[in-house]
Amino acid sequence: MRGRLLFGPGRIAFILIGMTVMSGGMRVVAQVVGTQVIEQQGRVRAVGQSGGTRAVGQAGQSGDQQGYFQGSLVYRVSVQSKMDNLSDKDAHKVLTIGDLLTVTMKNGNYKLSTEYADTYILKDDRKEYIKFRKIDTVFYLDFSSDTDRVTGIVRNNAAVEVGGYSCKGITIETNKVSRQYYYSTTLRTNPEDDRHNTLAQAAVYATETGGALRLWIRAEYPYATETDSCIRVEKKQVADHIFRLPDLPISELFSAPRIFFPHYPGGDSAWKEYLHATLNPKLAERYVKVEKGEKEAWETVILEFAVAEDGEVSGVVVVNRDEVDARLAEEAMRVMRLSPKWVPATFYGEKVKWTCQQGVEFSVMK
Repeated sequence: MRGRLLFGPGRIAFILIGMTVMSGGMRVVAQVVGTQVIEQQGRVRAVGQSGGTRAVGQAGQSGDQQGYFQGSLVYRVSVQSKMDNLSDKDAHKVLTIGDLLTVTMKNGNYKLSTEYADTYILKDDRKEYIKFRKIDTVFYLDFSSDTDRVTGIVRNNAAVEVGGYSCKGITIETNKVSRQYYYSTTLRTNPEDDRHNTLAQAAVYATETGGALRLWIRAEYPYATETDSCIRVEKKQVADHIFRLPDLPISELFSAPRIFFPHYPGGDSAWKEYLHATLNPKLAERYVKVEKGEKEAWETVILEFAVAEDGEVSGVVVVNRDEVDARLAEEAMRVMRLSPKWVPATFYGEKVKWTCQQGVEFSVMK
């Protein structure tokens, strides 16, 4: 699933969840929503009605009066998993982001480069293109494809320094996710360049900040927290060929599945054949009871386990132990531990260690 964009219309995430980030040091501002005025000391949040939200006050207008920024920004990326069975390394892969992110920009065009993908945001095409390292296809999203509604805007005008640059803060909330930014008060792009781009509310951000460059970004997801911190700003002339797409087939991002979860080699039919050949049939005859008047009965043991990048199975546990006979549970675990390597999960071509569940059925007929 297409998910989110931290710097600008860019990287992918697969699960979105709303969260609220409130920072200290806010000035007292009144937000008008319909006929209601909401005022809180230290923070302000717009509350949406059917027409969306409107924040009272001027958007940040500071910027380099000698021209809009052209050059590159380099970010150090930190991803912390919130799940015991998902490592920080694999969370990076799920978010398709490495330890470093380089963003090159010129006249409303952007190229985002990470360990796992290059992303091209082309103003005239009104599209975002993504080339994953291990897939020989360029995928695209239209600028108009993000329909999330903005539900709140929080500004933090307390001065914060990031990479030697004075910054102000803003959080833009939608009905699915909230993104927190600290943006430069002296470096900016032309806000008109993003006015057609709804992806991750790029147009809203550009309008609210006057096109200011993002120097620090944080996003919370159900499974991980990502923080991007700018460590280098390089003003330079950028050649147009930087934004030239690779000479590869181009396809809409959602035209076919790009995320695959672990599965037994050969699929369901091969799994059933493996169980038939490996399970001890006498256990079902002994411990699965056929009720009076019935001709058949069964019990299903649900197993949870991890499949590593090389397909190795580990950490096998019974999820429904209280619902099945203990001897059937042990047999199911034995069979799973003997299983050949599984086909690992892949996220946009990258293999990821992933936890999954699989049922082992014991059946008997009279």
